[in-house]
Amino acid sequence: MTTCQNKQRPLVAICLGGGGAKTFAHLGVIDALKESKIPIDFLITCSAASTIGLLSAIGVPSMEILNEFKNGKVSMLTKRSIHKHILVKYLEQKGITDIGQVAIPISIVAVDLNCGTEKIFETGDPLMLALASSAYPGLCKPIKYQGHSLIDGGVLNPDPADVARKKVGSDGIVISVTLRMEFIEESPKSTLDVILKSIYLSSYKLRDDILGKNSDIVITPTNNLKISLNDWKKTFTGYFISNKIDKYYQDGYQETEKLIPKIQELLQAKKNIKDR
Repeated sequence: MTTCQNKQRPLVAICLGGGGAKTFAHLGVIDALKESKIPIDFLITCSAASTIGLLSAIGVPSMEILNEFKNGKVSMLTKRSIHKHILVKYLEQKGITDIGQVAIPISIVAVDLNCGTEKIFETGDPLMLALASSAYPGLCKPIKYQGHSLIDGGVLNPDPADVARKKVGSDGIVISVTLRMEFIEESPKSTLDVILKSIYLSSYKLRDDILGKNSDIVITPTNNLKISLNDWKKTFTGYFISNKIDKYYQDGYQETEKLIPKIQELLQAKKNIKDR
């Protein structure tokens, strides 16, 4: 189940949930954890977090990743071209040809449209898998890979804390970073609003159940952001544009800092149990 069974401390898995351009909050989380010497044994990623998580896992500094995206000269993070360009650059630079080679073991979550099921990859082509995991339906074409037709992992599991729990077991620690936003209380203006909100409410309940049952710590950098299905412009070009990269990073860093004492206390408590 794990590759680190001999550790004298609990294993720690970080689950990085999907969230469009808000995914840069994940880098703030990772930096805050590293600065406080919180160990990271596994990364579990889906959606845009697979690009960010993979770059971090191969050792690219967070500030360098941020600058690469800010220099991309595109208005939307959802542009596949910027993901591909940056991934190719660093994968070639680091000589990484398989996700099994990365410094921090990573599990990338995608969805196979052929069979309608979640797929978890721990080996395979890093470029193809990162792009597949973030292939949002309607914006990106599915990625054909090893007989699969892969799309965004967030379609079925936007916060895959259950995958993280399986990596560390009941004795380990799962720190989940969710970038979900709360709905503004409002009446739907059209039939489309009714349909879309109904779909989102169902997925929100599913992700809350998965987070609640499998996470020891839940970090919520975007808990102050609201989503309106009546205002598509604000929702999809307001919260998801790339010119808020620095803000999302700081949100992730600051929210994690608040929880460092709790994480350290939990690590010590679990270590004491292992030492008995």
